[in-house]
Amino acid sequence: MATVYRVNRKASDDDILRLNSVGLSLATIARALSCHPTTITQRLKSLGVPPADTRRAFMEDIFLALPLETQEWLANKLSPEVTVKDFVKEILLEAHHRESAQVTNHE
Repeated sequence: MATVYRVNRKASDDDILRLNSVGLSLATIARALSCHPTTITQRLKSLGVPPADTRRAFMEDIFLALPLETQEWLANKLSPEVTVKDFVKEILLEAHHRESAQVTNHE
């Protein structure tokens, strides 16, 4: 695979890296940037960056890395009504709101 920069690229390396860092699948990144998933794979490979881990084991890896006390806390917080997806979304929204408020207060 050539590592030569082509000016007619549909997606920038920065955009690919940013979306990969969020943990999106290669197919989702490709759709967002209007290109083929193979393009994303090859660009990440040429940048020396592994694709984000989007397997189902993602949450398992996080859970097992937590201290036992935190695992218990998390298991008690989640239920069929409160999924891990909803919980993570809420945590992210709260963190963004806090940071936005801090920036506003410092201006």
